[in-house]
Amino acid sequence: MQIALFRSHGALFLAVFLDIFSFGLMYPLIVGLFDGPGFGGHVTAANRDLMMSLAFALFPIGAFFGCALLGDLSDALGRRRTLVVCMAGLAAGYGLMWLSLELAHVWLFFAGRVVAGLMSGTAPIAQASMVDAVAPDARGDAMAQVTVVNTVGLMAGPAIGGVLGHYDFRLPLAVALVLCAFNAVMLARSRFGEETRRRAFHFDWRQPFLLFARLKDRPQVVPALASFFLFQLGFLIYYTFILVVMQRDHGFSTAQIGLFSVAMGIGFMLGSALCYAPVAKWLKDERRIAIFGEATCGGLLVLTALPVGAAGQVGLAVLICIANVFSYVSLLSAMSGAVDETERGWVMGLSSASVALCVFIAGLLTSLLATLPAAVFLGAGGILVLLGIAPALRIGPIAVPVRR
Repeated sequence: MQIALFRSHGALFLAVFLDIFSFGLMYPLIVGLFDGPGFGGHVTAANRDLMMSLAFALFPIGAFFGCALLGDLSDALGRRRTLVVCMAGLAAGYGLMWLSLELAHVWLFFAGRVVAGLMSGTAPIAQASMVDAVAPDARGDAMAQVTVVNTVGLMAGPAIGGVLGHYDFRLPLAVALVLCAFNAVMLARSRFGEETRRRAFHFDWRQPFLLFARLKDRPQVVPALASFFLFQLGFLIYYTFILVVMQRDHGFSTAQIGLFSVAMGIGFMLGSALCYAPVAKWLKDERRIAIFGEATCGGLLVLTALPVGAAGQVGLAVLICIANVFSYVSLLSAMSGAVDETERGWVMGLSSASVALCVFIAGLLTSLLATLPAAVFLGAGGILVLLGIAPALRIGPIAVPVRR
């Protein structure tokens, strides 16, 4: 690991970190915040599930439209200035959420969630800037270190949100606000990227929908995308509801929920660093890897709907996240392999919009907790992942290079 690269491009690494850190930070916080009366009486025992579903769902609504907004901004302002706007916007979103707790006003919290969603998704811009900012022979090292930063952010976000939120719900919001504002200043003082205005800013609210409209002329992408959508929807339903189960059924505190999310992050890390390569060597093509990952992940998800103790759920969570990596990586690779180089940006935009839609649906389903037990949703998540095998079977064989 090159420490010099971290020092010279610290602003970009921090932007990558904050993108995934800020997403994970809020999950244990929201479960703790809305699990009972709060916000000056706006949240009651009767409406808490509906309010929690809004808190989860508003972020991906913002992100769904924000992916197009950020693309248009980067065309108009360049990458560095767009990242400054994103980080300043994220700071503003966390400021609104912090203020909502100070004033006991839940609608300010919801407004902050929308703003944070609109300004999320900075990681692809920061990663592209990283590739541009280093010499060609250093790009491999740079992207490897980006993966490390993503993994750290994935584990640190829920841990910090849960542990600090256990003492005061305002603390993790204040930490996120300060880090985003600090990063905005760092980016503003950086030298990378174009400084000249490239074209007038024009935002088309239809852009996220137009991403999907192009599929009618590219049917070869549909099987991998359909499988990816079902797989992500099932997993995100699990990720949302397992936190509720750990709190309500197993008595986990906000801090313990954060640490439970860290265990999931360890699973992702093990899947990426240790398990994916031997599985790829064994199965040899993306379709088989995706199907194996979905069969394993889906089957384990169904088990979480059974009466399992807290320790068992933690163990299952680690295994689920290891299996998740197999499908996530292989399906993204299959989508990219179905088009030529000029359309891979479009495919990545499709995947980002699909994830945002899955997060929205999963969050919205929490409003049904008053009528259905959480175990029903855990089981449904597993079934959806298993259903993703059907379209995966129609993916053309794509050999995967294996590291030796």
